[in-house]
This record gives sequence, structure tokens and C-alpha cells, in this order.
Amino acid sequence: MSSIFNSYNRPNSKFLCGRSGLWQKPCGAGPNPDGSCGGTAVCQPTKSGDRWRCRRSRQDGGGCDLGPLPDGTCCLTQPACKPSKSLRVKRFRLSVIAALVVVALVCAFGITGGFFFASDPPLRDAGTLSPKHAAVVGEAGCKACHEAHGQGPLQVLKTVFEDNTPSKMTGKCLDCHVFEKEETSVHKAGQCSACHSEHKGSDLKLIKFNDQQCHTCHKVKFSDFGSSHPAFGDTFPHRQRTKINFDHNAHIGTHFKDARYSKAAPEEGCISCHSVGAAAKAVPVKSFAENCGSCHEKQISAQSLNLLTVPEFEGNPFDKDATETSCVDKGSAEVVPGEEYESVSTDALNPIAAVMLDVDPDNIADYQDAVARVLRDMTDSGAEPIAKLLDKEGAPAAKLLAGLNADLVKAGACAWVSNEEFEPVDEGTFGGWQVQELSLSYRAKGHSDPVLKAWYDYAADAENDELSAHLLKPDGPGACLSCHSVNNTGLVEIAWKAGATSSNKLHRFDHRPHLNVLGPGSQCGTCHIVKKNAKYSAAFSQDDPKQFESNFLPIKKETCSTCHNEKKVKQDCSTCHEYHENPAFRAKMDFDSVEQK
Repeated sequence: MSSIFNSYNRPNSKFLCGRSGLWQKPCGAGPNPDGSCGGTAVCQPTKSGDRWRCRRSRQDGGGCDLGPLPDGTCCLTQPACKPSKSLRVKRFRLSVIAALVVVALVCAFGITGGFFFASDPPLRDAGTLSPKHAAVVGEAGCKACHEAHGQGPLQVLKTVFEDNTPSKMTGKCLDCHVFEKEETSVHKAGQCSACHSEHKGSDLKLIKFNDQQCHTCHKVKFSDFGSSHPAFGDTFPHRQRTKINFDHNAHIGTHFKDARYSKAAPEEGCISCHSVGAAAKAVPVKSFAENCGSCHEKQISAQSLNLLTVPEFEGNPFDKDATETSCVDKGSAEVVPGEEYESVSTDALNPIAAVMLDVDPDNIADYQDAVARVLRDMTDSGAEPIAKLLDKEGAPAAKLLAGLNADLVKAGACAWVSNEEFEPVDEGTFGGWQVQELSLSYRAKGHSDPVLKAWYDYAADAENDELSAHLLKPDGPGACLSCHSVNNTGLVEIAWKAGATSSNKLHRFDHRPHLNVLGPGSQCGTCHIVKKNAKYSAAFSQDDPKQFESNFLPIKKETCSTCHNEKKVKQDCSTCHEYHENPAFRAKMDFDSVEQK
């Protein structure tokens, strides 16, 4: 037995020389600490002066005749062996496995022996569930969330070595809970149990957080809002321009000082235009009628949407026999022998009609036949030919032509194919669709007119250059875009509702308690300070909402820390921040109704 040991062997070594099992004699160098072979060279030569000397021991035959190579390496090498695990390492592994088996069995069956008793052993009782989850789980018990529960000792033992990270349990959470965009947080954690811990008893509030939980991940620890919280952004609290182009500087400093509009000036400051009673994260503006109508109502009906203007024709494109049946007493204009046809219209084809027909509005030869065909069809079918053109372009014809009277369209078309202007009985005093002289047009009935909105939305969705240039401009029909912004964020949209976008989705702010402390009206200026000479309206000349200059100076951290400090108002992280990015987080089931059952 002594032949397989040498001076290298140590009781704490993790590896033994592999040659000992093959040759009954290990090499003198022995294995390296990492388990690789340390004896491929017979010795390790040393340098004496400018010469290398062999260091092979007498036990192994003494210095060899050839001696070291010129570069100092041993000239005698031998095949590498594969070191084997020492008995100490093998015993340690067996001990660890045995300990794990014992722990798994104890957890599975309890110290008192779950083999013989139906009740759960003490070590498997994790604690009471919160009331909401306890009501939902019901008779399913632990199996509702823990798949291995009740499947026997082998499955429990297997589970010990499986992936049991918090992310695995998150899948069970999402069986009942849903995020509309499957995004639980900007933190990208995806682990519900990282913050929500169950089995803490009936008094536990799963949605309650403390600063210590936040500190688990955040390197910069929060101690005091004034000293620990980072400074707010340069544009806080907004990350893009407001949806409505309302310049506070221009109105307060210019318009309301004009004698013509001084009566419209807000008498109670901010709350004259903003609805304090509905204050929450934002304080919404009051309706158009309350705020803007007295000055801007007439602008809406000043400009009509021109759907079709009869253009100039070079010759008579209409056939009398083809129209006299539909138009009864009116046929196409007859050409007297010796006279040339003279078109009653001298206008070019209007842009919307040119887009629908896909023709050049300035080229009579290109549009004449197409327009004439539509007008002939209109004498028989009213607005149906126009609806078909819109349907062909994928436009919502029902919304775009809502309220258009077929008989009115037929009457106008009959006059136009007869080379005459149409004289209507009703000139459209109250807005809506009008057929007058040589055009078919629409004038808004008031603010938020559904037909005009439908045309603007269609123009934004179609992204047709000609249509956009005609409609998507401040002085377009209804003057809608003199106030409402057009935003291109990959998708072109018109902002019909007022409001601004917060700089941080995780930021939570409630105006209501602040209004109670500061008081409404002029006290709004405590946080919202008008930025004089700001080039606010310039941002609305383009469609990138993130390129803007605010009407107000950014809110600084110091504004908040005046009150939110250790001596006055609470300053916990959860006071201003909410973890879930998507506020539409909800449950797939009604927990309250389940609990009542």
C-alpha cells in the first residue's frame, strides 16, 4: 500500500495522481490544484548562472544525461494522466446529498412522519394566505400555486433541484392577473414575489411597500428627500408638448389686455379655465364652450370642407340621352350648331376630389372623363358614387358622408351636367352639407363636429401628401389644427383631447391634497410658474411632440422639499412613485365577489 503514496500526497488534497492506479506509483509532481496533471515533465530545471541544471531526484534516477533544453524545459516528458477525486471529496459529496435527502423528506413528511398522518406536517405549513388569495384558492389549497404539492416525496425532492426562482411563480400570478401590454414594470423585473410576499397572515397588505424594499435594488439609498433624491429633469413634469396649442403668455400678456377681448379674461386666475373639482394627477381644462367659445366659435364655421368642385371642361362631356331620365326636365346642355361649348366653371379640380379620382387637378385632359362619369352617376344615385370612391381608398365613407342628403346631391348634379350653377333653397345657415353653385361642401355645425373630425382622422391615417397638405394645417376647414396638434410618433394622430404627458410613467402626483393646503386660484403659481418669452407655439409648426418649449418653467426638487421633509410631510418612495408602469393592471376575476361566496 505504501507504494502508491509519495511525499506529495496531502490529506486535504482534492485530487490524487492518476498514475497511482495504473502503475502503482504516483509521479513526484502530483496533480495541480485545479485537477490537471502536474507530472508531464520529469522535473523542473533551475537556472544557475547562464546554464540550466536538471533537478530530477535520486529516487527517480538522478540527473539525466541529456539535461534541460536550451530554453529551460525538461527534455524528458511523459503522457499526461487524469487525476482522480480524493476519498475526502467523495465523502463530502455523499454527505451533502444525504443531508439534502433528509431535508427534503422532513419538508415533505414532517418530523412526526407524514407517511402516517393526513394533516400537513409543521415544516410544510408556510403560514396563512392573505384574505383575497385564500378566498380564490378555496379547496385547491397549496396546489393552486405550487404544482409539486401533494405529488409524493420523489416530486418534492426533484423540486428542490429545479428552478424555483421568483420568476417561476410569476407565471402563476399572471394566470389570474393581467397587464394589457404584459409589461409589469420599467424595472423589467418580471418577478411578482420580489415585492409581493404571501403567507404573512390575514393582516398583510400585498400592495404596501416600504423604502427598504426599494433599497434592495437601488444602489443610491434614500434617507431624506432633500438630500438623497436626484434632481428632476430639465422639462419636468412633461416629456412632450401639450396636446392643445394654448399659449398662456400670448393670452395673458396680449389677448386679454386687448379691449375687444378683455371681458373674456379669467377673473379667478387658473381655476377660471381649469376644473378644480375634477383634480387628480392633472387638473383638466373646462369645456370649449366654457373657455374658448366666446372668442373662437365663429372661426370653426368660417372655412368649409370642399368635397367636390365642378372643374372647367374643354368640351361638353355629357350625353343628353344618358341623363334626361334621372334629371326629368333637365338634360345635358345642348350645343347650338356653330357655337362652341363654354364651360360654366373656370376652376381647377379641388384637392380632395383629385385624390379620390387619382388625377392631376391642373390637367383638364387627365380629369375631364373621370369627373364627368362621377357627375353622371350622381344624377342617378346621389352620393353613392362618391362613397364607392372612398371605399376604394379604404376610407370610412359612412362617417365621412354622414348626413349627406341624396336628393340634394342629385339636384346639384343635374344642374352641373346641364352646365349650370345650382341655386339651393336652403343656403346651409346652420352648417352641415351644402350643395351650392358649383360645389359640394361641408361646414361644421359647431365644436367637435363628428364629420369634420372624421375627415381629419382619415387624412392623418391615410398619410397622403396631397390630402395632408390640404387638410392638416391651422387654417384648414373648421380651423381645427389652429389648436389641436398633429403628432407623429411612428403613427400620425390628431390630439383631440387636452392634456400633457408625464415625464415618468412611474410618477404619481395628486393635486387634490395640494390644493387643499395651498388653496385654489393664484396659489397654482407656487409650482407652475409661467415662462416669459417662451417660444411655445413654434413647436406646433412641426409634428414631433418631443420637440417643444414649455409654457412653464420646470418644477424643481426644491419646490417639493419645502414641504416634503422629515419635519413636515411624509417622504416615503411610495408617496410619489408607483411600481407598476401600466395603470391598467387588473385581475381577470372579481376577487370581491369570490370572497363573498
